[in-house]
Amino acid sequence: MQFPTLLDIPMLSRKEMQTIIDAVSRGYSDILVHWNIKLATLSIDNKEKSIVNEMFLTLINNLNLLPDNRNGYSDKFLRLVKKNHTTLQPRFVTFTLGVFEEILTGLLPRTTTEDWTGFRWIHSLVFSLLTSLLNITHPDNETPSKNKITTTYPNSIINKTRSMLESIVKFDTLLLGAHSLEDVMRLTVHHLVEAIGYKRSALFWYSPITRTVEGTHSHQVDITELRRVRAFESNIPGIPWLIRQHRPLYVQDVSLHLPNHYIKQFRLQSLLIATLHVDQHQPVGFLLLDRDGDSFVSTTEEMDLLEQLSTRACIALRPKLYDYTSLSTHPPASPVLTHREQEILQMIAYGYSTRHIGETLHISEHTVAEHAQGTLKKLNSKNRPEAVAKGIRLGLIR
Repeated sequence: MQFPTLLDIPMLSRKEMQTIIDAVSRGYSDILVHWNIKLATLSIDNKEKSIVNEMFLTLINNLNLLPDNRNGYSDKFLRLVKKNHTTLQPRFVTFTLGVFEEILTGLLPRTTTEDWTGFRWIHSLVFSLLTSLLNITHPDNETPSKNKITTTYPNSIINKTRSMLESIVKFDTLLLGAHSLEDVMRLTVHHLVEAIGYKRSALFWYSPITRTVEGTHSHQVDITELRRVRAFESNIPGIPWLIRQHRPLYVQDVSLHLPNHYIKQFRLQSLLIATLHVDQHQPVGFLLLDRDGDSFVSTTEEMDLLEQLSTRACIALRPKLYDYTSLSTHPPASPVLTHREQEILQMIAYGYSTRHIGETLHISEHTVAEHAQGTLKKLNSKNRPEAVAKGIRLGLIR
């Protein structure tokens, strides 16, 4: 299967392009620090590390070629990959592209709706490089020519790399069509578990304000049961450990990290866990994957693919979490919510259950649920975590 080498990338004005280049220039020292930390996590020899570093610097130092010479920018990177194909493992190419995208999107401001074109442009640029890489590592019965960049990886590496890149490209395609936070969360839960070849997945949203964890989305897990999970961080032993993680983890025995009642309720043994960050140090959720409650041992390829896909999910989450366009651009002077609705939303933010809220306010659980549903509708939110996030941004709750 041959992918188009250059995909449609949203047009940026020279002013918008210069904004990105200026942001890179201002933050260049911080970029190198962030990159060097990422590079240090790779278990590779010095020769490979030097090549990976050269790849990243080629990407970051040649941005001035864009948008006038996009082909030249792409060729510089792809020729470097070809030159080092006997030494360089393809998975480190995708790692480099993932970190490059993460850094560029992290430099963009996230306070105005005009910035989303920049996010889409960066995402599409990396998407285009990935598809070009897929084509040069395994061209489909094309006749080589002097002008075509080709390479000769061993078949075993080609097959693994092709599978990984196709999963990444497919996920990118889906993310580019995502219109809302709900879309990104749903795609993340469903696509990642299928791409890695596991059976079940569940997404838990984390609030650093209330220090609570809440089940929101799942694949092959009872969604009603999952959304009943609302727990304080202090009641889940593994949360402080997970918050500090920036790469996916394999947990062979979850009994040390999760309460027994959750282990029994969801039949848990071994897990893959990816902590989702929208900022470098701020986790927003945890994605759990398993093989339908069976014990298993993960592979390096599974962990690498999960890291690539979860990183891209985080990048897609950023603009959606800061998206003000679903709310009125001219909010009314008076509060959007009634006093009772604000009370209930605040308690939801604190992690109170529907029953607890009803007992505190001396109203029925049914009444609480009606107020909560009305609040979600007024804030144009798909679920409670999204409503809490919007309520905080609007200053309706703390």
